[in-house]
Amino acid sequence: MIKLSLLKRTILLSSLLSPSMILACATCFGDPNSNAGKGMDMAILTLLGIIGPILFAIAAGIISIGLKSKKINQDLNKND
Repeated sequence: MIKLSLLKRTILLSSLLSPSMILACATCFGDPNSNAGKGMDMAILTLLGIIGPILFAIAAGIISIGLKSKKINQDLNKND
């Protein structure tokens, strides 16, 4: 409990002493219709388009392995 309150105090003190650290960067805080904002939006969509299918494939592989393992265990229990 003491460490948590010390952490809270440290965060509060650091945010009071350097408020520029808690402000958004110029790209996020700036005009959403600027070229930088549009580029950031396209970068986010590109990353989602790449990472999304990869995570879906990993989840499908884990589910497939789980179903195969369950089927093998059922077959082994029937033979006993």
